[in-house]
Amino acid sequence: MNICRAEILNFRALKKVDVPLNNFSVLLGENDVGKTSFLFALERFFTNKKATEKEDFFCEKTDSDISITLTFENLPSAPELAAIKHADGKIVVRKVFAFDKTPEVKAVMKDGSTKSIDKEILKDYFSSESFHFIPVHRDLSVQFSMNKTALLGKTMRAKMHEAIKGNDPDNSLPKIEEILRKSLEEPKDTLQSFLRQQMSNEDLKLLFDELTVDPIEGVSFKVKLSDDRVENVLISNRGAGTQNNLIIALFRLIAGLDVGGKIIFAMEEPENSLHPKAQRQLLTVLQEISKDSQVIVTTHSPVFLERSKFENNIILTRTIGGNTIAKTFNPLMLEELRTDLGIRPSDALLKGGGNCAILVEGNTEEDGFPILMEMLGLSEFKLGIAIISLRGSDLHTIRSTAKLLLAYDIPCVVVLDKDAQKQATDIERESGAELKNIKKVFCLKEGTIEDYYPLEIVAEVINENLSPREKVVASDFNVSKHGAERLKDFNKVMFAKGAGDPGTYLKRLIGSVGTIKMKERGLEVPPELKAIFDEVVKIVNEPQ
Repeated sequence: MNICRAEILNFRALKKVDVPLNNFSVLLGENDVGKTSFLFALERFFTNKKATEKEDFFCEKTDSDISITLTFENLPSAPELAAIKHADGKIVVRKVFAFDKTPEVKAVMKDGSTKSIDKEILKDYFSSESFHFIPVHRDLSVQFSMNKTALLGKTMRAKMHEAIKGNDPDNSLPKIEEILRKSLEEPKDTLQSFLRQQMSNEDLKLLFDELTVDPIEGVSFKVKLSDDRVENVLISNRGAGTQNNLIIALFRLIAGLDVGGKIIFAMEEPENSLHPKAQRQLLTVLQEISKDSQVIVTTHSPVFLERSKFENNIILTRTIGGNTIAKTFNPLMLEELRTDLGIRPSDALLKGGGNCAILVEGNTEEDGFPILMEMLGLSEFKLGIAIISLRGSDLHTIRSTAKLLLAYDIPCVVVLDKDAQKQATDIERESGAELKNIKKVFCLKEGTIEDYYPLEIVAEVINENLSPREKVVASDFNVSKHGAERLKDFNKVMFAKGAGDPGTYLKRLIGSVGTIKMKERGLEVPPELKAIFDEVVKIVNEPQ
């Protein structure tokens, strides 16, 4: 069983969003676009708790009900589900949460009518038994407890139940406790083996200590870890990286157990506190689990994006009106995007900004444009735009990057240097047909972006950041040089003054440090650059 579509209204940061989901779904987007709210909405649906906090309602408007509608597919052919199944085998369940009231639960039929759902069906298929969410703030004492909502508990309770049943114990607690202790030994050893492998430390020892069985509270124990430096330290007192490695080990354990299709897993920023190598390992494990159980994650990790399929990525972005929308991959474009793009997909898709992208040639624009926008009273975050460096004006890279953005329905503008006029003409020719998401192509009239920075500021950037042997002044530069010749002149002056020949590094400094200096001095944004940002604002304000 998996969720193929989630429609959410009036929950936390989400006014209205409609998100299609795959068996492995990776949610991308800037901070504060609603990724976390989306996962908490799924948790609210399955736990079925009352909405008792004002903060759970969009803009705290408790007079507007929260509505969460999930469409499920790949359901078992159980006779009790027949009455609420659609002809295509899907089931749509809507839960409506009025403030501080028991949620109303209905099955939505193909014709839009609704039906009540039997309590046993809700418990067996649409309750917390079927869903597990791990937020970014990991509470290992919760995840590694044996209650029915814990990650370890959900995977081990059935195993422990079988151990008790198979041993046919008497009713004494000591006997049951002994059976449970033995049933935990094998998974504990497996977790320990995974941890040693992941952390390259054969001295690690995992302990499930102080196991108790209470007729009312159930089974509990403490998870402790030892190594060559410390003995039996509670896992909650170890570092975040170690704790996350234990989560990885637990996921690896789950992948080897027979829980396929029984649990939908959701995890917020699984890469949190993990080294890139461990991130790759975790992604592999999650992809393996997703062959049988649905996995939904939010991420800011290039590792996850680079190693996931394009069609698994879902970009959440907030419109200028404050609503969150989902941008999903167009599968019809998969074949043409399987070639080398010229840049890493994460360079384009992890910049955020699903409302519009500005494709630029290099570091100066990438670092300087956000500050220039601030000088105009604009914010790349509020507008929901991305500034993407193409690392040059290669025609293939421009086309491929624009095509990748087109596959997620993201419009863009292209900004090229004066000497890339031919590329600009070719791209403009294609913008109305094949690359219809390219709304405008700008070719800088002065030469390169560096031509728009006062020479006094360039001299200051060199003096303050590159430690020349002799101080550089504006008159050292040749004012008649423009474009690539101006950059060569910068390098010539730096070499003569003992500042070395930093090349690309200087361009980055001009973009970041130099633009801040322009802002601090109250300088005007050059009209040609202002026209670029005006066009972007126009695109963002177009109806989505």
